[in-house]
Amino acid sequence: MGSFPVALAPALLFTLRPTTKGFSKTTRLIHFAAFADDIKLYSHDSILLQSGIDIVSEWASANSLPLAHSKTTLLRLGAKNPGHHYHIDSIPIIESAVVRDLGLLTDSHLKFDSHIAKTSSLAILRCSQLLKSFRSRSLPLYKHLFNTYVLPVLEYCSAVYSPSPSSILSHKLEKPLRSFTRKVLQKCNIRYTSYLNRLEIIDLYSLRHRRLKSQLILLYKIICGATFFPEIHSYVRLSNSNRRPMTLICIRPQVNDFFSSTVPIWNSITSNCPEFLSPGKFISLLEQSINRL
Repeated sequence: MGSFPVALAPALLFTLRPTTKGFSKTTRLIHFAAFADDIKLYSHDSILLQSGIDIVSEWASANSLPLAHSKTTLLRLGAKNPGHHYHIDSIPIIESAVVRDLGLLTDSHLKFDSHIAKTSSLAILRCSQLLKSFRSRSLPLYKHLFNTYVLPVLEYCSAVYSPSPSSILSHKLEKPLRSFTRKVLQKCNIRYTSYLNRLEIIDLYSLRHRRLKSQLILLYKIICGATFFPEIHSYVRLSNSNRRPMTLICIRPQVNDFFSSTVPIWNSITSNCPEFLSPGKFISLLEQSINRL
């Protein structure tokens, strides 16, 4: 399988239609996904995958949109991957153990450990820079600085890669905020008793809290059809219970994925809802149900 990002114009989604039709007619075992100026090809058949690469390359050349060879990367998946070499116009495609796709680092095991490690390190660096740049003793100022310059780094696509709350990776993601709140209160000469107490004083929520809330809101959008998710009924569906209309049934609970980890929490929070809640009421329920820590 290969990750095959290419440097094309944003109009790719529209202009690539003739090419994708070619895939469906001649190479049915090649799967593809396109977003903005990225396209990804993947297949279990190495010969067909090279054929798909050739189709994209020929289309790009015919439309005067040369591919960026240096930005095209091969990511091999699976222990039994044959290790076939791929190329674009006789130029070998660079193989990598970790690939950046739409801002997320993903490895050959489809894990996000590298992304979490890099995200945490960058957040810690920004916290350090902020604390060195400001000498104020204003808590609202430091809260605003963290929310503006650090939080976006830690929360980008967090619902996608969110690790288990008790895992080492989860603690690694929490480390920047733990350190920042401690140093801010020390700088302001304010006493505290615990991490939870520091969050309450500065009026912040833990990153674990925010990721869990983000996951549940994403699940809500998927269930309501506000966020597109193909073949959703193969993963989760609403129960037919009149007493608990928001109860969800996970189709494959044994699979370690987004739904198997999020649905049990959803069911616990919504168990006493007599009706399917509106977006506003659902968010209010989350605020009441998930503690600050």
